[in-house]
Amino acid sequence: MTLIIQLMIQVMQMKVTDNNWNISKVEFCEEYPQLSSKLLDKTLEYLSQEGSFVIFPDKLENSDDLNKDCKVIESINDKVKTSNVVGFVGLNDESLVIQSRFSENDDFFLHYMLQRVMSINVIDLPVNISFENRLYFFLIYLFPNYLKSAFKKGIYKEYHKFEYNDNRVRGNIDIVKHLKYNIPFAGNIAYSTRELTAQNNVMLLIRDTIEYLKSSQIGRQVLKADAEVTQFINEVIQLTPEYDVNQKNKVIEYNRLNPVRHAYYHDYHKLQKLCLMILDRRKHGIGNNRNKIFGILIDIAWLWEEYLNTLLKRWFVHPENRKGTHRVFLYTNHKHPVYPDFFSNENKLVLDAKYKKIEGTSINREDLYQIITYSHILKSKKAGILYPSTKDTMYEIQGMLDGFGGEIFKQSLLIPQNCKSYSQFVEQIKQSEIQFLEQLGAEVR
Repeated sequence: MTLIIQLMIQVMQMKVTDNNWNISKVEFCEEYPQLSSKLLDKTLEYLSQEGSFVIFPDKLENSDDLNKDCKVIESINDKVKTSNVVGFVGLNDESLVIQSRFSENDDFFLHYMLQRVMSINVIDLPVNISFENRLYFFLIYLFPNYLKSAFKKGIYKEYHKFEYNDNRVRGNIDIVKHLKYNIPFAGNIAYSTRELTAQNNVMLLIRDTIEYLKSSQIGRQVLKADAEVTQFINEVIQLTPEYDVNQKNKVIEYNRLNPVRHAYYHDYHKLQKLCLMILDRRKHGIGNNRNKIFGILIDIAWLWEEYLNTLLKRWFVHPENRKGTHRVFLYTNHKHPVYPDFFSNENKLVLDAKYKKIEGTSINREDLYQIITYSHILKSKKAGILYPSTKDTMYEIQGMLDGFGGEIFKQSLLIPQNCKSYSQFVEQIKQSEIQFLEQLGAEVR
């Protein structure tokens, strides 16, 4: 019977790739009537309100592709179109995997980029893993990032009532308890206070998630992401001395019914939501709420850019739109800031990361004008597009600019294909990275 159920669930699972314009709308709606009604042409804002979703990057202003009006899957005439959004979406017995177009089965490329950007070192992964386990792995990859974002706002505190019976009265006297415990009078007074404390159910939920992750090898590796994560984990443990593993179900239920609402602690609300999704797997499996859509959505174009930053940060400046750091201006009066993806004043070089399909084609007009603009402002000698490829790692000169001059080029990075294991993929892509940097080497050394 179990085998039959597993086969039925497998039949209801569909895989598509990002930036795919050739999916039949009729077939999609017929095979996935529930998911299509909840997902097709729905915006991220709608999905976040109707279901249980983790969206990454968690701050949409960090992303060029994700905003509240973005549609994960959009219908155009008789076709269904995907974009630069990848991830996992489930509803009851239907599940949809939107994977990178550079991976056929287990999407090692997406795992690898997330691990590099999140500073996680997972040596190997199982192959042919289930939808639920794929979703689970990506959820726990995000835990250190969400933890750091929340703790940078300070320790989460709530007002709680505390009861005392001593001679240091600083609250409301409890007459009933005073008469019960302090007759004859020996100097103590029973009273209660309302105090802002870190000993609360949100902190206990975070502690419960940490303890759960410690129980698996991949979880332990994720918790060792960096020194800052280790520091915050130690703080959580110190702040929750009353933690009791036998109370975990009570803590989970409290947090489910009482989401963090204070605007200042919005990052804690996101961390709370992520913890609940991780811990739901322990109890009943992710997405156990019937008729409620759930999953994780990732802007892979943003991820590609951040992954490239892990390779190039030694030599290049990486401006950040949200923080306003390293911005450059179109005008001499410091008006109209723009944010190239990467630039080096020392090497007179500007680079733009593009996840879109560029292989075998010339740079499109919009992207070309963009890097020419950056090149002119920064007085660069060369400007190039960085993109992923399934064929080769190659530096291709597109031409020399007339007027002020300057070289325009494309630089690809080969994404290994048909790897039998994650460790094999990692070994091969590291070779691609070495070749990639060597081909840019005249500029970055």
